[in-house]
Amino acid sequence: MPSLEVQRLSNGVRRLTLNRPHMRNAFNAELTQAIMHEMHAAAHDPYTRVVLLEGTGSHFCAGGDMEWMRNILATTPAEKRIQAQAIANMYTTVYALPQPLVVAVQGAAIGGGFGLACCADFVVAENTAKLGMTEPRLGIVPAAISPYVVAATGARVANRIALVGAAVDARQAQEWGVVTHIVQTGKLNEAVAVVLQELLQCAPDAQYQTKALFRALSAGAPSSTCIQQSVDALVQAWSQPQATEGLNAFLSKRQPSWTPAVGME
Repeated sequence: MPSLEVQRLSNGVRRLTLNRPHMRNAFNAELTQAIMHEMHAAAHDPYTRVVLLEGTGSHFCAGGDMEWMRNILATTPAEKRIQAQAIANMYTTVYALPQPLVVAVQGAAIGGGFGLACCADFVVAENTAKLGMTEPRLGIVPAAISPYVVAATGARVANRIALVGAAVDARQAQEWGVVTHIVQTGKLNEAVAVVLQELLQCAPDAQYQTKALFRALSAGAPSSTCIQQSVDALVQAWSQPQATEGLNAFLSKRQPSWTPAVGME
């Protein structure tokens, strides 16, 4: 089965479904490349009016595949940079999509999944969804997604999210400015259908021009410089011992070495 399923609906909606449910739709190299390819294809398809990004199974996207990331840590600096640049290119392509992007969130939208939500124009989430950046708890910097998280929430809120490294509910994510619609569990598809129908009422060219204009006017829009800084930061983070310790601890189901005992002396 492909890691990303694609449907081109007759009403102009291109439906992209993350399809690694056994891994909570976590990224690996194949899925990263597939998302970038399909977003690029959608951007250049005159028949695509809206893009819907969703995940199959119980979760939207739990971030990076831990085994995949642990393997990256064992590579050379040059190979780390190639992987970091590929991830950054994916997010650049998602964010640059000219058509409206709707993300549907059930379960987890953590790390890289949270980054995808921050790239979207509309995020419809179930009230039981969990969103956030947990990378620092694994000894990793949420570098690749940082330009888009800061653009969506502002630097001060992004700092609060990342430095705690905890996932929060959809209501809190809505207060951050990431989630736009909250629905009851089990009602996600119905709510997404309503949002898509509303988007299809507008003239496509007017939508694309409006989105491009607002992005250009936004002081927080990611620049090529800050995207390159995010690549540099990710390569550096992957080279630190704490990243290896954090991923090994997670995969071994133990606490990392920097986690203190409960209580304060």
